[in-house]
Amino acid sequence: MRKVISYALLTGIFSTSFGANLQEIEERLKSLEEQNQQLIEEIADLKQQVEIPELAQKQFSGMGYAASKVYFTPAGLSIGGYGEIIYQRFEKSTKKDITDVYRFIPYIGYKFSDSIILNAEVEFEHGADTSRGGKVKIEFAYLDFLFNQWVNLRVGSYLIPVGITNLLHEPVFFNSVNRPEVETNIIPTTWNENGILLFSNMENWNYYIGVANGFYYTGFSSKKWVKGGRQAGGNAYAEDFALVGRVDYTGIDGLMVGVSGYTGNSGQGDGFDGRVSMYDFHLRYSYKNLEITGLYVKGFLTDADKISLAVGDTVAKEVYGYYLNLAYDVMPFIKSDTDLSIPVFVRYERYNTQEKVPAGFTKNNQYDKTIWTVGLNLKPHPNVVLKADYQIRDNKAYNESDIFELGIGFIF
Repeated sequence: MRKVISYALLTGIFSTSFGANLQEIEERLKSLEEQNQQLIEEIADLKQQVEIPELAQKQFSGMGYAASKVYFTPAGLSIGGYGEIIYQRFEKSTKKDITDVYRFIPYIGYKFSDSIILNAEVEFEHGADTSRGGKVKIEFAYLDFLFNQWVNLRVGSYLIPVGITNLLHEPVFFNSVNRPEVETNIIPTTWNENGILLFSNMENWNYYIGVANGFYYTGFSSKKWVKGGRQAGGNAYAEDFALVGRVDYTGIDGLMVGVSGYTGNSGQGDGFDGRVSMYDFHLRYSYKNLEITGLYVKGFLTDADKISLAVGDTVAKEVYGYYLNLAYDVMPFIKSDTDLSIPVFVRYERYNTQEKVPAGFTKNNQYDKTIWTVGLNLKPHPNVVLKADYQIRDNKAYNESDIFELGIGFIF
């Protein structure tokens, strides 16, 4: 009997003790699982902040794919960019043929939150060899404060939203080896200044309204009009500011059509206004294998006589330019079940950086130009392009050289 009682007592004590230990073990295991899950979430969050995501072909508020990358990054750091390497042969000219690491451009962005985003572009031109015209500069650097699809704020050095190429200057967006000259010699692409900008990111309509520091007239010229007057945000004179506005419609699949305008003084306190004004109409339309791009721009400059005397060159008081680019992907005729594309293109450009000059000055007819560009692209990947084109060039002074060009471009 004693043995039975003792056995029962021991069994009860052991069962109670084992049950208590089992419950404690279960609680500890549960606690460890919770800590492990927390660690997994923290590591995943850390990876999101340091991982470089793949580039998707998405655009934010009219910008290029690589420039838009940070907006589609989950959080933290974003790195993207683009590059161009070119070859040029000048026909019937004493000018030497060249090859050039024309541009290598890193984009560096940081997503502080879904509503506060840093975006910056650093440009290395011509191999960054200063002895051969190379340079390093900030192409843009700004903070975006995103409120909703209708109203957002950009503060810093931003791309002036005029024309097509200034916002879409990544090499996959234009067929030729070099950018359209209308958008480099009249609209001075690439063009950034310091200021503030209100903008939208809607599905069918987008607008931009901004204030930025104006040009400085000392860089104006007969050849490239106001391009040399860009201050690009570096120790920029801010005696005069400019207004810029733009509206685009994208409500039809494949279509972007819009108008933009800019006006502001360039005297920067030197005793005259030197107001630069320009407006443009622009269009991009893609349908199946066809793509059409077109633009017309008109520019005006007040006090052109005073500026011409100051810089020792004839700077026009009125300029104009336009182009039409047609491209057709012929790859479906060769092989239909492939991602490879071969756009064949032709572009007609006409522009004059000396359309009207001040009284008492003589215009230079070599800046009244007509350019036919024909060529093709080979795209083995949507973000990689190999280019070849031939430019048939004429001007009213009859001293223009045709140019053969090869190039590669990429975005990442």
